[in-house]
Amino acid sequence: MGLGVFTSKTFLVFLSLVFLAAAAALGYVGISVIITYKQYESFLSNVYVMLPAIIILAVAVLMFIIGLLGCISSIQESCCGLGCFITLISIIFAAGVVTLVLGLVYKDKIDPELQKNMKRLFEKYSGGNLESSAIDFIQEELKCCGIQNYTSWENTTWFMANHTVPVSCCRKNETTCDGKLDAVNKIYTEGCEVKLENVLHRALGFSLLVILGFAVLELLALISLCVIYRRNNREGYQLL
Repeated sequence: MGLGVFTSKTFLVFLSLVFLAAAAALGYVGISVIITYKQYESFLSNVYVMLPAIIILAVAVLMFIIGLLGCISSIQESCCGLGCFITLISIIFAAGVVTLVLGLVYKDKIDPELQKNMKRLFEKYSGGNLESSAIDFIQEELKCCGIQNYTSWENTTWFMANHTVPVSCCRKNETTCDGKLDAVNKIYTEGCEVKLENVLHRALGFSLLVILGFAVLELLALISLCVIYRRNNREGYQLL
């Protein structure tokens, strides 16, 4: 075996292992993003904001297949397998670019949709319905109260009937808190809208950053594989 072929095989095996590791990492990122969105799905009626996460999972599966194909092609010195390897990397690179574009498009649609849905859910708060559970969860999880701040509750039917904010607005260690506004020090005063926007933008931004990193890696791998493929055709890489 010539030095060029040996170097090429070593590089391909290493690259295949990188893709297998990347598949595991992308799978983790995709699942994490979906879990984050699922926790706040009551505030996001547009399911398309989850498209980037779904594409990430699809890409993770494809990268796992690519990694296996790369290992087999390298060990068997398969010219046909190497060609498939290049083709699949081209597809996954294109999918990464599409995901980046979708992520950037839907990133700007999160805020207005979130504001609209939060206003609707806060109006429906009764303390015992599904909307109430969603609001209680977000206020306790993000340590916030109301949409803009705790005074946002004053315009809701809940406050007009009870003259208090929900108990989920109470600070964690305040056991005597009853939600009355004459003891503001016992409740969270920051609004939930900005905090929730930050959580969702952070999750989406992290996923887009990961995709961008892998897109750069895939582009470099694609260029390298094309060079290796042409060289190995001259050095006698065998067909399956």
